Amino acid sequence: MKDAIILIPSYEPDELLIKVVDELINDDFNILVVNDGSGKEFEPIFDQIKDKVKYLSFEKNKGKGAAMKYGYKELLNFYPEAKYVITVDGDGQHSLKDINRIYDKLVETDQLVFGVRSFGKDVPFRSKFGNYFSKTTRSLLTKQYIQDDQCGLRGFPIRYLPDLIKIKGNRYEYEMNQVVRIQLMQASLYTIPIETIYLDGNSRSHFSPFKDTFRIQTIIFLHAIPALLCNALLMFMMITLMKYSSFSIIETTYFSYTVCLFIYFLLINNIYPSQSFFRRLWKELLFTAIRMGTCHGLLEIFLTTLHCNYNVTIPLVVIFCASFNVLFAWLFRKMFPSF
Repeated sequence: MKDAIILIPSYEPDELLIKVVDELINDDFNILVVNDGSGKEFEPIFDQIKDKVKYLSFEKNKGKGAAMKYGYKELLNFYPEAKYVITVDGDGQHSLKDINRIYDKLVETDQLVFGVRSFGKDVPFRSKFGNYFSKTTRSLLTKQYIQDDQCGLRGFPIRYLPDLIKIKGNRYEYEMNQVVRIQLMQASLYTIPIETIYLDGNSRSHFSPFKDTFRIQTIIFLHAIPALLCNALLMFMMITLMKYSSFSIIETTYFSYTVCLFIYFLLINNIYPSQSFFRRLWKELLFTAIRMGTCHGLLEIFLTTLHCNYNVTIPLVVIFCASFNVLFAWLFRKMFPSF
């Protein structure tokens, strides 16, 4: 048997779950299925797989995140010698070929490996809407780009399970919480392009485009509070120094950015202990240096050349420069696949 355990959280499945389980068993994977309170009418489906897999269940629906955390916790008891866990959706969206590609990359790198889908014209709205929104706001915060941050096909070395169990969230927002915390802690993360499979317009999905997207954005906002506070402090310092000190534009810009970077770095290191201190350090220094230089140039144009009001100009320029994080994160992902 392969030394990766497949974890399948399942809610109100159809016969596709049986097909997925049989394919994985034939390919020498051990499987743990968590029935997330699907109800008695779905027991005939689960009855056909109970003898083939490790099986857990909730009496009432608690959400995908709760099912995954329960699975992580019990997995350590069922398979104490396992090296990896791969989360797979039971609705046929993940092909056996792609699951094996995730497994091979796990064995090769012994690091986190996430599947990412491409989103073409044929992708259902419910799958496309939240993903485009979240990958932009999350990249703005974490300074790390992932093409698809909501794919359920993910591989973890077993050493990550104690931390994954502690992450908050019981529904779809839990998976976003995973990504944000992993990235803010500077863990090495590889992505593997996978086939985009949607059956019947993804009608089997229980994801709510608006309700679950709101939950996901709330998670990102909560993680962003330290960054938002530091950016508010940055604007306040720049406006105050411009108004009450003899600092020039360049002195105001570079002094304010340096102070706020120091404060942010202290906050982020305490809230999200880094697995790679120097990766975090040089990345923050680089991103800040680019934003700082751009901010200085724009302020010179607006305040000196155009004589704009600095009370309005400074916040707009700071926000504009902060938005560059998405572009920088995308460029870094292209240059450094595990960045």
